[in-house]
Amino acid sequence: MKTKLCYLLTVFCCLILASCSTDEPAFTLSQNTFNDIPPEGKNLSLQIQTSSEWTATSLNKDWCSVTPVTGTGNGTISIEVSGNISKDRTGTIVIYCNGTQTNININQKALPEGKELLYRIPVIFHVLYKEKNNPKQYISANRIKTVLANVNQYYKGRTVATGGEAGQNINVEFYLPETDQSGHQLEAPGIEYVAWNEMPIDCESFMESKNSKILNLLWDMNKYINIMLYNFAEIEDGIILGITSLPLSTQGKNYLEGLQSVEYTYLENSNLPYPQCVSINTLYFNQDTPNNSYNSADTNVTLAHELGHYLGLHHAFNDKTEDPNADSDYCMDTPPYNRSLYEQSVMIPTYQAWKASNRDMAVLEPGFLRTNCLNPEQTFTSYNLMDYEISYSDRFTPNQKERMRHVLEYSPLIPGPKRTASTRSATPQGVLDIPVIYEICYIH
Repeated sequence: MKTKLCYLLTVFCCLILASCSTDEPAFTLSQNTFNDIPPEGKNLSLQIQTSSEWTATSLNKDWCSVTPVTGTGNGTISIEVSGNISKDRTGTIVIYCNGTQTNININQKALPEGKELLYRIPVIFHVLYKEKNNPKQYISANRIKTVLANVNQYYKGRTVATGGEAGQNINVEFYLPETDQSGHQLEAPGIEYVAWNEMPIDCESFMESKNSKILNLLWDMNKYINIMLYNFAEIEDGIILGITSLPLSTQGKNYLEGLQSVEYTYLENSNLPYPQCVSINTLYFNQDTPNNSYNSADTNVTLAHELGHYLGLHHAFNDKTEDPNADSDYCMDTPPYNRSLYEQSVMIPTYQAWKASNRDMAVLEPGFLRTNCLNPEQTFTSYNLMDYEISYSDRFTPNQKERMRHVLEYSPLIPGPKRTASTRSATPQGVLDIPVIYEICYIH
């Protein structure tokens, strides 16, 4: 009888322990499904409660990312879902804890036909400096923040000086990310300061470099635009303010004229033999345009101009020596002009007269005029951001917007959702034989 009683007590204790184990699971999550994520994308939060170690992995890293990816004890997992212009989709986040796998489903709608997505693109500024005390090398975080805010005004179609409507709203917003690629907090949002012994730097050699030291600076080009800030080496007959890689284009029906084509819809940093990025000359990064004056080295304009190149725009003038009267920017609504002829006959004498007159703006006025090289009887005033020298440089045109939107929606190695997302190619292995093509912003 005593033995039987002990046996029953043992069974009873086991049932109690099992009940406690059932009532207190190893970990709990605030939810296991996120439905109806909007096409514009969204940042989600997932609460985890546990006393154990855990890991979080996204099975759809190209459009759904998680941070942090590991932790111990209670925590919050941030899930960033990017925009969707392809079709409705479901992603999966996998949580591992105490040998148990739990799947979190992410259900996102596609952008309705005819609606335009706002592209929010993170940019990372890599500030290369030799002398930390030199303000023309170690650019302040406040200055970078101010310049990028002004650039965003241009991309919204507004003039920086007056805040008025000027041109096309590209529906693109550049922002400074709070964390690095691994989810760690940045000391200054969107900025990485890098000690660099070689200064100044030959910007063309930099853009053509196959040196791993330079290539390793670049963050994932499918997620960020990399902007390099450094002192450019001097050239003999002018100043280079910026230099930028042109994007690539897919082949076939989605090919964009004027860009280097590749057979892949998806590439990674390791596939390029050169750094695809924007480079800005920090010797002029602190320059703005004074009131009632003019400054062709205005950095706000320079960065807006260079980002235009990064998104597929060419200069709004013709500098092709083989056919100086051709329209070379593939945009029908930007009248072309012969830049060499303009420099010699208009720009240089106008600048000289303007400086001699103590910068009287009335003397500078003729320099804003251009002659259409396809119709010499037609003159026009230069307002385009893809022009430079003496120009108001405050707007883009509808055709330029179309090119940039096409690059955003189809080009590999450009951040943001793609229309080819559901049919993207496999990532090729190794470095591809792709030529270096870039545009230079050069002034006298």
